[in-house]
Amino acid sequence: MRTRLVRIASLFTSAASIAAAALGLASSPAFAEEKSSPAQQVEKPGSAAAAEKPKAGAASPPAGASVAVPGASAAAPKAGAKKKPPAPPPLPPAPARVWLIAPTPQGPWTLRIDNAGERPMRIPADVRLLRLEIDTLNKRTKKTVRCAAPAGLKPSGFPERRALLLPPGQSYMEHFDPRLLCFGKEEAALAGGSVVRAWYGWGPPPRWSRKAPAPPFAVESTDDPPVFAPATGLAAPTLVLSYGLPARKEFAGDEAGGAEPPAGDRPAQPSADMTAQPQADKAAQPPADKAAQPQADKAAQPQADKAAQASADRAAGAGAGQPESSGKGHGAGSSGEPIVDANAPRLELKSEPWSDAASPRSIVVRVTARNAGKRPMTVAIRPRMLEFHVAGPNGATVCEAAPPTDAIPRDMYRTLKAGASVDVSLLLREVCPADTFAREGLYEVTATLHANEAGTGLDLDAYTATVTATNSTILRVKSAPEPFYAAAPRAVQTPKPEAEQESDSAD
Repeated sequence: MRTRLVRIASLFTSAASIAAAALGLASSPAFAEEKSSPAQQVEKPGSAAAAEKPKAGAASPPAGASVAVPGASAAAPKAGAKKKPPAPPPLPPAPARVWLIAPTPQGPWTLRIDNAGERPMRIPADVRLLRLEIDTLNKRTKKTVRCAAPAGLKPSGFPERRALLLPPGQSYMEHFDPRLLCFGKEEAALAGGSVVRAWYGWGPPPRWSRKAPAPPFAVESTDDPPVFAPATGLAAPTLVLSYGLPARKEFAGDEAGGAEPPAGDRPAQPSADMTAQPQADKAAQPPADKAAQPQADKAAQPQADKAAQASADRAAGAGAGQPESSGKGHGAGSSGEPIVDANAPRLELKSEPWSDAASPRSIVVRVTARNAGKRPMTVAIRPRMLEFHVAGPNGATVCEAAPPTDAIPRDMYRTLKAGASVDVSLLLREVCPADTFAREGLYEVTATLHANEAGTGLDLDAYTATVTATNSTILRVKSAPEPFYAAAPRAVQTPKPEAEQESDSAD
């Protein structure tokens, strides 16, 4: 019995120790975090504030000791951190000025780039980098025409051969034909009253881009560090094309009804007569004395007086029995001039106005010969009969036609009715010297037809004549063995305005 009681007591003791051990584990923080449910892990409102409050009776930190504040470590700067250096001030814009000088709509024009700063700059001296935007004033076809060099002719990058170090106070000037840029149908925009906006170089970066401009540059500094900001392109001032100078009209008394021409169009009197005769004597001279002036003074008379004198001489000659000479033929031998048959067959030659060639091997010119008369004709027209006058960067060249052979067969003669035409296409490489189109650029080609096969051996009365085309062909060669420029660019002194030139001459 006693043994049983001892065993029961030992069992109770072991159970109590196990319960105490279990209670101790539950009270530990690690066990609480491990055994807590997801609902208990949700932070209750105010728990963080209660946790931050110091417990009553807690020991306060000693004076001068640092207190750890939550979140303060993130805001505090790290020890040894370096401050960023301030950004350098922006560079001033490039002191380069581009001018486009267009005295007439059809050219030649002048491109001028000035260095208006105090330090040298580097520019590409190449007119092929110029772009034009032209606003026409024609109400029916009002539009904006964009003119630029084609991709095969315009340099894709910075042309190192045309790099020019422009000193301060100097300029680069180049004369060019605007048809090099406004080619083909775009030439119609080169008319009086058109508004021209010019851009030199490469396109600017888009407005939304914040990146620094990237090369190639139209102007950049030669100093290191640079003294001004580089620019990918330069804008020229807007200009309006003039209508050109009108042709000077000769005023005559019989054409204008005897009226005197305006003061600005009156012929000037010789200076010798003006010095020999005082002004007062001229004013006091009666009109009757003017007819008695010698022949040397007739050049000083107004045009109206000359015309009146000529009319009087013709009237006097007619009254004396002399036949009056007129510019019209009223009959055979009436005026001594040959009679012209306006209805006779005749050839009229025209060539295509434009021809764009990738290389000298592909230059083709098309010519049209038309019977502009009122009666048919028999004629032989062959490509070898064409002669070409070429004006280009290397000068003028003549591509001669072949001489007559008198051996053309009958089937090569054709009959052209009134208004009928014949088209002839020819590769200029076959008839022109090898170096005629050796350089890139613009050429002007004028065709001449030598219809010199009379057909006498075939008992034919064929039409023979030498006819020059009424227009020229503007030819543009994009690629050639020689470059567009034959010499290196050079700088010149910047031209002064006319006002400064007059003041310098006066001093």
